[in-house]
Amino acid sequence: MATRYGMLIDLRKCVGCEACTVACKAENGVPLGHFRTRVETHETGTFPKVSMTFLPVLCNHCDAPDCVNVCPTGASIKREDGIVMVDREYCIGCTYCVTACTYGARYLDEEKKVVDKCNFCVHRVEQGVVPSCVNTCVADCRSFGDLNDPASAISKAIKQPGVVQVGNTSMYYRLPENFDRSMLPADYVGAAPLGVWQNLLQPAGKVLLGGVVLATAASLVANTVKKDGKEGESHD
Repeated sequence: MATRYGMLIDLRKCVGCEACTVACKAENGVPLGHFRTRVETHETGTFPKVSMTFLPVLCNHCDAPDCVNVCPTGASIKREDGIVMVDREYCIGCTYCVTACTYGARYLDEEKKVVDKCNFCVHRVEQGVVPSCVNTCVADCRSFGDLNDPASAISKAIKQPGVVQVGNTSMYYRLPENFDRSMLPADYVGAAPLGVWQNLLQPAGKVLLGGVVLATAASLVANTVKKDGKEGESHD
């Protein structure tokens, strides 16, 4: 059976230290003001009986993500192993996917003019290493692995009592007792399939993007030749 990666976060253990957030930004060069993963803080109860819950959130790597469907160039992709990511070579920064994302997990990198998001630290995963947030968690509340491997730690963990799945995604949470489930990300319900985007406009978008690249290259060459020609002119 093909590999399908997923993550489990044990909310009984999370202490809200934000080590995962810092590690993620450092590992992936996330720009100031943006996050691939973050920790929400929820307060419940009435004084003096007040409690605080920390909820780490990130891209849930949906089974059929709208962000992939709406991308006009095919830059947003869902890999066979379940990881949803952005191919920066094709991203034009239109932010359609940012708007389409149910969970607010995407952002536009203003400096590079491309969209970015959590990709489960795919560069680490491909080397057999867990994502940086998992590796750094001081409370050991994050688990990552192959959901399709019955022998994997995460496959065993998601079968434990109190574990819930963010429906139609690769994200799971283990909940404390009396946890208010309304705090969790809502189950993913995608829009109607956008076959026109995928079958017609995405290939057209790639052709258009290629044309822009060629036009830019041609302009640079022309300007260089023009400049060289002027520098080579003799003046009496």
